[in-house]
Amino acid sequence: MTNDKQLKALLDTIERNLTDWIPIGVKELGIESPAYCLFLWYQDFSDDFTPHYGIATQDLLDAIKSTHFVDPFDKFEMIWRPQQCADLDVPGRLVLDECDIVETEVEACYEILAKRAEIFEEDSENEDENQEDELGDEEDLDEEDLDEDEEAIEKEFQALAPFREMMHRVGKNLQQVDWKKIMPISDNFIILVGDYVGYWLAEDFEECVSLPKIDSLIAQGLLMAPPDDE
Repeated sequence: MTNDKQLKALLDTIERNLTDWIPIGVKELGIESPAYCLFLWYQDFSDDFTPHYGIATQDLLDAIKSTHFVDPFDKFEMIWRPQQCADLDVPGRLVLDECDIVETEVEACYEILAKRAEIFEEDSENEDENQEDELGDEEDLDEEDLDEDEEAIEKEFQALAPFREMMHRVGKNLQQVDWKKIMPISDNFIILVGDYVGYWLAEDFEECVSLPKIDSLIAQGLLMAPPDDE
């Protein structure tokens, strides 16, 4: 089987299994507080490729709303990137778990994608240089370093495109589920598929959430309005 055919077969299997399994997994969690978001996270090319899912509830959202943030941006970070905001002192709880049902297929899929983009090869070539930087004097990244980081992130973004597109399809499939039969949900409930770190949150939001829902979230102060075009 060629890599393209193998990749398609893996992606089809992952999409089917996640679509079937996530409602079952969520129901087994026994969520009591209404959920405002079902998160489904894919990974970058880190050590652990297994997708995660999380339930953010109204209890967490109410706690965030009642918390004073020195930087208002932190409020939106906590609402939409709660998996990355453990250091923010906000009561409430994010229920999070791994989608280990697709672990084997995902690892095989990432291996194909990484070879296509030569991700691992490039990382190996730069390993010695990175270690020297860590051992040397700490210096702020200059403009060239930042450009290189942006290029690396963009390369991962492109390399992950087939997997991201599949995960977005899973999100759309899950929108067809009657979630009120699975767990209590709030009036603002959405399903958001994104990368676990949150590099591409804006792009993922546009793929997963309708414009009327985005406008509603902005009007309620739950989402930052985009900057005005000049």
